[in-house]
Amino acid sequence: MGHQVTTLRFTPKTDWVPSGIKKKILTIRRFISKYLKGNKSIAYCNPDKQTEYAYKELNRFLDERMDCLNVTAPLSDDILPSFDAYIVGSDQVWRPAYSPCLPNFYLDFLADASVKRIAYAASFGVDTWEADQQVTEIIRPLAQKFDAISVRETSGIDLCNKHLGVKAELMPDPTLLLSQADYQDLCEPEPRQRQPYIAAYILDKGDREQHYLDTLSKTTGLPVKLIGQLDWATSTDSIEHWLGELSRAEYVVTNSFHGTVFSILFERSFYTIPNSARGASRFETLLEALGLQDRLLGGKTQEEPVFTPKPIDYKNVNKAVDLLRQQGLSYLRNQLQ
Repeated sequence: MGHQVTTLRFTPKTDWVPSGIKKKILTIRRFISKYLKGNKSIAYCNPDKQTEYAYKELNRFLDERMDCLNVTAPLSDDILPSFDAYIVGSDQVWRPAYSPCLPNFYLDFLADASVKRIAYAASFGVDTWEADQQVTEIIRPLAQKFDAISVRETSGIDLCNKHLGVKAELMPDPTLLLSQADYQDLCEPEPRQRQPYIAAYILDKGDREQHYLDTLSKTTGLPVKLIGQLDWATSTDSIEHWLGELSRAEYVVTNSFHGTVFSILFERSFYTIPNSARGASRFETLLEALGLQDRLLGGKTQEEPVFTPKPIDYKNVNKAVDLLRQQGLSYLRNQLQ
């Protein structure tokens, strides 16, 4: 759109790394799960090395592709250059458990500065209010200073109205504002020889997820290939590799919101397992908007999954995605005039 963009990047806090005792417990659990219970999906590794590699890979990608200004919480405006506008968004930035120093994500550091404040597809992740009364009293007047607020889930509209006293619009996740071609340019090149596979991008993997993967593998006769975070320990995965593996899969099974988004953008046959702990409302809002509710697998219990034989009509889905994309881009253009 012709704007110069700087991303304020909160660097990880050192206390996010597990303590010594926690590391030993994690290592023992991984060993038991992998070698005694036979769970081949577990990457048995040193948690320090896994965390180190994950941040190293993230740093590499950001350094190559984004203009970032590293900041730490709590943030104050005295270290920031002059900007014309601030945009807050999107992935669960307004969820207390996920955003350290939550008032920073309501731009408290701007005080009374005369600058445009926009929330684009800001997400609470869940459909219940998680901030306590004290925090709510702090962030409510901050939200009321925004020039425009949009949220990612329909439930977020009610949360903004009831707890923050502001009106909010529904906008698509920003990953949907780019086309399949934009992401294909990022994908690692396709290998010369490859066999069809089911890509599994699973966060917090448990027995239910394993059961679904085993069932689909048996039904289709295809092997399961784990992609994403579980491969970080081997130091062979990258963001470009993850995108490439996802884009070429015959099927995708995921309980990740963005795993679902990229499955749609790459026109994959996919199934989504709602992840209640990480917030289920975002899955429901997205899939309902695209008429893909039948791609949601069971709830909290390990019930028999229903893998619908009906192929996804991506001609109609892409039309719906394009409408969302134009809506989001128009919103940003109007706010940044």
